[in-house]
Amino acid sequence: MSAGFRCPTCRTPWRGATVCPRCGSDLAAVMRVAHRAWELRETARVALGAADRVAEALGPAQAACRLHATPRGERLLALALLATGRTAPARALIARAIARDPDADGSAADTAT
Repeated sequence: MSAGFRCPTCRTPWRGATVCPRCGSDLAAVMRVAHRAWELRETARVALGAADRVAEALGPAQAACRLHATPRGERLLALALLATGRTAPARALIARAIARDPDADGSAADTAT
């Protein structure tokens, strides 16, 4: 899960529990969705890393962003778009990401994108 994950009910930062310690909301379903998005991003990463499977990366990257958008997930999607020749949507996605956070340099470790 990403470091910025918060309870959708009370917005308290997630602390690794399936029940929010602040409001008691059940977070299991939200955690399953975020985990599935992570799995899809991993599938996209593997496909992008294999020269003969680049085209297979786009679908999982798009699905992951629909389920749980993260800044690094959006960068992965932009890369998949570029790798499959879809430069216009990739540039639009990159421009939106830069506009949202112009100081982000991508150097912070984010293992759960």
